[in-house]
Amino acid sequence: MAMTKRARVLAALRGDHVDRVPLSFWLHNFVTENSAAGLTAETLRLARTFDWDFLKPQSRAQCFAEMWGLSYRPSTERATPFTVTHTPLAGAAEVARLQPLDPRRGALGEQLAALAAIRAALGPDTPIIWTIFAPMMVMPYVLAGGREQALAIARAEPKAMDAGLAAIAETLAAYARACVEAGADGLFYATNLARGDGLTPGECRRFQRPHDLRVLGAVAQAPFNLLHVCGPAVHFDEFADYPVTAFSWALGAGNPSLAEVHRRTGRAVVGGLPAKPEIASMSETDIAARAKRAVDEMRGRALLLGPDCSINPDTPEALLHAAAAVVRG
Repeated sequence: MAMTKRARVLAALRGDHVDRVPLSFWLHNFVTENSAAGLTAETLRLARTFDWDFLKPQSRAQCFAEMWGLSYRPSTERATPFTVTHTPLAGAAEVARLQPLDPRRGALGEQLAALAAIRAALGPDTPIIWTIFAPMMVMPYVLAGGREQALAIARAEPKAMDAGLAAIAETLAAYARACVEAGADGLFYATNLARGDGLTPGECRRFQRPHDLRVLGAVAQAPFNLLHVCGPAVHFDEFADYPVTAFSWALGAGNPSLAEVHRRTGRAVVGGLPAKPEIASMSETDIAARAKRAVDEMRGRALLLGPDCSINPDTPEALLHAAAAVVRG
């Protein structure tokens, strides 16, 4: 008997039997994501086109930093990213002075409006996970020197970094609670500095863990909290005990396999499919084979098929239908 989407996804998260492996993709549309109405319309278009089992609406990446003063020029092309016009912080002293903000206002308030509209249009059956960046992932967006400056401040003036991250974490914990209240089933909680060319494992324990746990702890009872550790050579051991229901990361590039993470954590895994830029050069046969390998590796249990990270905005629709055909028959 066919399961509902919600029953299928929740069973997969528990590692129980499913009628088929759940599937979803996520991708930016750099034109439509700049308003609540645009994000809502594009999310619903994708949901209607592909009938995915769960949704990760693709909020614009800069929305968190906008709360502390980042401004940008929107793109006029679907696959071309935004252009930053103002980065608010120059150095450690300004990082230390960051203050918590009300997440129901500004750019995050706009995101909550989109979430509520998407949930109202979809009804209750489709699980939705809503994106929140880890405070340490937000920090490079607000600093003029970006990623390298964030790492430099963490190492040279760690107390300033601690203070700034705490302010961001307080804001995002409140935002996480508001997301669940607005209809999310949990978070797509992402970090991209916990890797071989970023923070060390010890730095993860100082600048990631306490703030991550504060945000995740705010919605600990949500049924579908996913941790996405982005990039190659990730420090997966630093996150293996996080209080989430599923893990997501890029396969290969020095990272563990699907089965290895499930074995080490006991939690479900989300992945098995390629992300940008690799997916753009694949054939329908290639992506179907990748999907089948993932299902076979996990024996159809504790797996939700999804991409390593977001996919190219202009990915041919035929590729996504080919991946779906593997599990839908």
